[in-house]
Amino acid sequence: MHYNFLKLENVKNSHNVNKNHNFKRRWALMDQKSGEDVFLEHMPIFSVWYKVILMYSAQFLLFLSLMALFWWASFKNIYYGIALQIIISFIGTMPYRIMALRSYSIRVKYLKKYDKLAAQKLWFNYQSYTIPILSSSLYFPILLKTDYFLPSLITFKSHILTDSLFPIYVALPFSIILIALGFIIRKPSGGFGPDVESYLYLLYPKNGKLIKGGVYSYVRNPRYLGRVFVAIGLGVFANNIFAIIVGLIHSLAFCSLIPSENNELGKRFGNDFKNYKKNVPALFPRFGNWKNFFKIIFSRDKT
Repeated sequence: MHYNFLKLENVKNSHNVNKNHNFKRRWALMDQKSGEDVFLEHMPIFSVWYKVILMYSAQFLLFLSLMALFWWASFKNIYYGIALQIIISFIGTMPYRIMALRSYSIRVKYLKKYDKLAAQKLWFNYQSYTIPILSSSLYFPILLKTDYFLPSLITFKSHILTDSLFPIYVALPFSIILIALGFIIRKPSGGFGPDVESYLYLLYPKNGKLIKGGVYSYVRNPRYLGRVFVAIGLGVFANNIFAIIVGLIHSLAFCSLIPSENNELGKRFGNDFKNYKKNVPALFPRFGNWKNFFKIIFSRDKT
C-alpha cells in the first residue's frame, strides 16, 4: 500500500512537471511570435472578416453620433462644448484607469471565467467602445474651424474664444507639422504592437516586456506625447482658442492615466520599472535630448 501511494505521488509529481513544462513551452513559443500573431491567437474574432466589418461599422456609427453631439453642444453654446469635451474625454479614459488599478482582480476573474478568450472579452468590455469615444474627443476641434479655405461647420458670433488667432499662412503649415509629428511619434517602430495595445499582457504579465530602448530611452510614453501633438495641432488647424482648449482637455485626460499605469507597471516589473521611471521622463524628453529624440523618430531604425 505504501508502494502504491509513492507510485501515485510520483505520477502526480510527473504530471505537475509536465504541466509546468508545457506551460513554459507555450510561453516560449508565444514569445517567438510577432505581436500580430499573438494578438490574433488571443483575439480570434479579428480573423473573421465580416465580424471585423460589423465591429468597425458599429464603432464608426458611435463616432459619428458623438461628433454630432459635439456639433450640437457647440452650436448651442461654446461652454456646453467645453463641458461636453471634459465629460467625454474622461469617460473615454476611465476604463483604462480601471484596468490599471484593478489589474490583478481583472486578471484572475477573466482567466478563470473566459480562459483562452480572456483577452478578447477584456477588449470588448473595456476597449471596443472607448476607441470611438476617444476618437471623437480627439477630432472634435475639426468641427470648430471658422475660417480660410474650408466652409465653417459651425457659425459663431464674434468672441475672444472663437475669433481667428493666426493668419492662414501661419496656422495651416504649423498645424500640419504638429499633426504629422504627432502621428509619427505615436507609432514608433520597435515599440507597441496590437498585442500590447489591446492590453493582452495585463492578463499575461509573465510574457510582457519592458521596452526601454530607442524612443523609449528618452520618453516613457511616446504614444501619449504623439496624441498631445495631434490634439493641439487640430486645435491650431481650427485656428481659435476654443479649439485649442478642447484639444488640451483631451490631452489632459489621456495624460492623467500615467500615474495609474505607473502603479500597474511597477507591480509587474518591480525595480526594473522603478529605475527606468527614475531615469526617463514620462512625457517630454529632457531639454538636451530633444535633438536625439527627433533623430530617432525620423530614422529608419527606431529600435
